[in-house]
Amino acid sequence: MADAKRMILDLQERVLRLEAELFGTGAFVLGPPPAKPGMGRKRKLEQEELLKRRDQLSNWVEQDWPFLSVALRKAKNSDDALAAVLAAKERGPAVMQPPFFREPGKHKEQLWAFIESGRLNGNPRNLAGAMAGLPELSWKRSLDICQKNPCLFPLAEQAWPDFMRRNYPVRLREVYAVATPAEAKAVLARSKTTDPTYLHLKKHPEEALQVLNAAHAARR
Repeated sequence: MADAKRMILDLQERVLRLEAELFGTGAFVLGPPPAKPGMGRKRKLEQEELLKRRDQLSNWVEQDWPFLSVALRKAKNSDDALAAVLAAKERGPAVMQPPFFREPGKHKEQLWAFIESGRLNGNPRNLAGAMAGLPELSWKRSLDICQKNPCLFPLAEQAWPDFMRRNYPVRLREVYAVATPAEAKAVLARSKTTDPTYLHLKKHPEEALQVLNAAHAARR
């Protein structure tokens, strides 16, 4: 008998709910009404703030990329990776707000997980993008969002050699073989792209020739 009463009550509730949904009256007795747009949980980190952090970290990382890129490639564990970041912080003053910059020690395991993933790929902006969302987001979620919303300004000149080796190795070798800005301009004109860094190099061939050749000489 008790089971029969319970089934009847369940049926009554279902009927009331269906009537409410059909006619727009009555209470939603089987649960609360569907949430209205914008009433969900607040984002852990707004995209605007994430991208702002990314750009701040990019500026810092790129300025010291020749040192930092080598140190991170040599890192064997999270302590080595953290030591590289701390050394980069000491190499020059910077006014930074992102949590990763302020307290990198708290995020060394996420930093190491990112490096081990292979997604650094010699790109300082991947490092900045992965670390920008910490601690609110995982490094992967942070990087995915940042890569969907790339920086629109060129890389700092310290990161140009790695950029060219990674994306335009043939053009880089051709630049090493020329002696004048006009020749460098002609070489760079052979590649069509909308990348802001490459466009900057094409627009300023004298600067490109000087920076790339200097880095090449330093590696010999």
